[in-house]
This record gives sequence, C-alpha cells and structure tokens, in this order.
Amino acid sequence: MSIMSRMPRPQAMNSHELQKLIMSTFGGGATASGVTVSNESAMRLSTVYSCVSILSRSIAQLPCHVMRQEGRIKNKATDFPLYRLLHDQPNEWMTAPEFWGMAMNHLALRGNFYALKTRISGRAVRELIPLAPGVVQEVKQSEDFGLTYACRFPDGSARDIPGTEVMHLRGMVINGFMGVNPIQYVRETLGLGLAVQEFGGRFFGAGTHPGIIVTHPGHLKEPSKLRESLGDTYAGLGQSHRIMLLEEGMKAEKIVIDPKDSQFLETRKFNKSEIVDIFFGMPLTLFHSGEATPTFASSEQFSLSYIVYALTPWLANIEKAIWRDLLSPEDQQKYFAKFSVGALLRGSMQERAEFYQTLVNTEIMNPNECRDLEDLNPYPGGDDYRTRTSTVKQPQTDQGATK
Repeated sequence: MSIMSRMPRPQAMNSHELQKLIMSTFGGGATASGVTVSNESAMRLSTVYSCVSILSRSIAQLPCHVMRQEGRIKNKATDFPLYRLLHDQPNEWMTAPEFWGMAMNHLALRGNFYALKTRISGRAVRELIPLAPGVVQEVKQSEDFGLTYACRFPDGSARDIPGTEVMHLRGMVINGFMGVNPIQYVRETLGLGLAVQEFGGRFFGAGTHPGIIVTHPGHLKEPSKLRESLGDTYAGLGQSHRIMLLEEGMKAEKIVIDPKDSQFLETRKFNKSEIVDIFFGMPLTLFHSGEATPTFASSEQFSLSYIVYALTPWLANIEKAIWRDLLSPEDQQKYFAKFSVGALLRGSMQERAEFYQTLVNTEIMNPNECRDLEDLNPYPGGDDYRTRTSTVKQPQTDQGATK
C-alpha cells in the first residue's frame, strides 16, 4: 500500500460548515438581500467607511500619556520606559497615531486587536508589534483560565503564544475573553445598505432606466441593432434625460419602479441611521442632514456629545487594557494610561479665554497650566494658584487691618 493511500483524505464540508469557516476568517456572511458581507466589503459602504475613519482619526490624534500617581498627585511619567512607546513610537516603523488608528480600525471592524510584546527577559516591554488580521487563528482558555493565542504567520509558520506576551484589546465581550465580530451580528443591515448602494449605482449608470419596452407596429428583422443603437445613444449617466427619437411608429414604455416611488432615499437614510447609531454608537448629528438637523449652542457641546457617546467607551477600554497587559503588578500600583481629549474640546478663542479665566479665578488651574493647553511656554510666577482678589491689594485701615 502506498504512502498516499494511507494518508487521511480531507472530508467535504457541508454548506453550514463552509459558511462557519468563512465567517470565522473574514467575518460576516451571506444575507437575505443576496449580498455577501465581509469586513472588507463592509468598508465599501460609505457610512461604515465614514464611521471607522472618524473614530480612527479621532483616537489617532489623542496623545496617550502614562501617568504616575503618588497619593493625590498625578504627573506625566515621561521617564517611565512605557511612556515613549504609547506616546511616540510603539515600534521601529510605526508612530503612535498610526498604531492607535490601526487598533481602532481592527476593533470597529473585527472586535479584536492584537499586539505582540517584545522584550528582553525580565525587563520592560521594548516594542509593540501589531498582528495583522487573520494571524490569530484561535484564542484558547486553559483549565486555570490562562489564555493562549494560536497564530499562523504570513510565512506559513504556526506558533502558540502565551497570553502574557500579547496585548489584546477587545470590543463587546460575551464569552469573557474574545471580542465579538460586529460584522457577523449586523450583516443583514450592512447587506441591505450595500444592496441599496449598488441599486443606486446601477440605476444612474444605466441612464435609460433599464426596463423600458420599445414596441414596433410591424416586424423587425434585426432587433439586436435597434437595442444596440438605443444603448449607445441613451445608456450611461452622461446621456441621461436626452430626448429619445423613435421612428416608424415605435413607442417606449417604462416598466421599472421610480427610485422615489420605491422609497430609495428613505431606505438609504434609515439604513444609515441604523449603522451609525446601532453599529458604532455614534451621534446621529455627525451624519444627519436635512431640515431636522439638531443644533448645538457651541462647538464644545457638539464635541462633548461625540466624546461622551462615541469615544469615551473605546478610550476607557484601551486604557484599562494597557494597565492590564503592559504594566507589572508592582507598576500597576502607581502607573496608569490616560488619553488626553482636551484637543477635541477646544471651542472658539472667546470660549477658551472665558473658560481659562474661570478656572484661574476659582483656583482650579494656574496660568501656566492653561498656557500648556494652548501649547504656550510657561512664565515665571505662572505656577501660583490665585483668585481674582488675591492679585488685588486690599485697602488697609489706620490700624493696618483689612477692612
């Protein structure tokens, strides 16, 4: 008996097993609208691309600081080895904005982001190497609840990496250690959006409103030439709404449903609101257009709404994951990570001036702290906390007492 004959033959997978494999690898799956949704195809939907892009760019521009807490005093730990990795450059080829932007992309589209921790034995983390989608094949939990990451790298090699060597950011968690793939759960909504988007493209691309019937009172010997002539003359967006000239008593009759009659625009608006609100948890005011667009009293209130409902849940998740995965038990007692969202809360110059004046007058901040928020250098004496009255000389009585 030959060696080949003794080898186990691969078993054919049924449709359910095949779809499960595709969903675990690429996310998504087939939908009732007839459109197959994956992480890649979802990004072709303009609303999904906009939401992911906004979240990614927002987090990328926020500096991540490692803070040292000693009692009630908190300061930036710029001398701590991890500070440079999180704030400036996590590895040799990526900047911090690129790294955090990529992490947000993975979280929004796949529910998980993995980064390999490289370090010399017994020392602090030296680099964070992001793992491309698909490298982590499976996350396994042992009997003692430890995690192991089964990885297959682009060169074909496979290796099990202990959880202590991986920084794992998770989105929504159900089983306790894996973020769920959001594409799988909302693929019907995304599939409808892709189908409507494709319908709109085909409708306007056809130009002649496909489905027009041209009738001839007699008998056509070469109908294909007439069909080709009509297509060349009237098909395409650039030739829409041209006057159609018919000869020999021919008549044209439209049989398709007009996009307005089929509530094309209303379907797109509703689908957009579903994706923005349910899938990403973003304020609808970022994407809403029309007469009912909500207004804000100031740009600060608009930014605050976005930060509270869209960004803060992600930032809190990432900050705690940094504390869990990148700090030793000893360092966890006095260090923590914090993203600075002050840049997103900046209003107009007048609003900021009034805000800083209030903070200084109530001794919440000193002048140099306010100048630091505006990227201005400190000045001598600006570290003193003072109220409006503390800078005014008080009148004295004849006995030298303050009135």
